[in-house]
Amino acid sequence: MILNIHDYINSSLAVSANQGQKVFEKITDTIKKDEKIIINFSELTTITTAFLNTAIGQLYNIGSGSTLNNYIHIDGNTLSPSQREKVRLVMQNAKHQLTPQETKEEMNRDD
Repeated sequence: MILNIHDYINSSLAVSANQGQKVFEKITDTIKKDEKIIINFSELTTITTAFLNTAIGQLYNIGSGSTLNNYIHIDGNTLSPSQREKVRLVMQNAKHQLTPQETKEEMNRDD
């Protein structure tokens, strides 16, 4: 299945967490059906990290990077260089999220 974000959110601006949640739910529904999905970002003029953190970042809460790679393909050709960098950073940050205990330990450590 190909998920064209522009058509799915009916906007060229992918900026809100609400839009991201809608996309996240579509992706997870597709994975639950054991289907693969290609995410197409064409026709989007603006993509924010608020949108990406919700749409893409929280996917790492439902599966490992290798599991997600089996189901999800992001069409990099549909992203501008700056958009591609935002997606990369969101994915990198999501993969390295600290658990609540790790966050507490990091915040209380003596540097």
